Amino acid sequence: MTEQWHPKVSYREGERCRYAGETYEAKFDLVRGLKPVGHLSEKFWRRVSLVRPTKANDSFTGRKLTNGYLTRSMSHL
Repeated sequence: MTEQWHPKVSYREGERCRYAGETYEAKFDLVRGLKPVGHLSEKFWRRVSLVRPTKANDSFTGRKLTNGYLTRSMSHL
């Protein structure tokens, strides 16, 4: 889970935080107090767009698999 940005936390490369409703990822190890927005923040932080997970069975709506496995007909070959 991505936590809110905190001024007393040092962020390691790849760690993410939320600031002002956006998600940011540290490009490399950062010292505490470096905000993800403001002057020269693009050098240290990368804005990350998150894709919300969807239901796994959306593409199979209305069809039930009897054995739990997705099968494909090979009769057309």
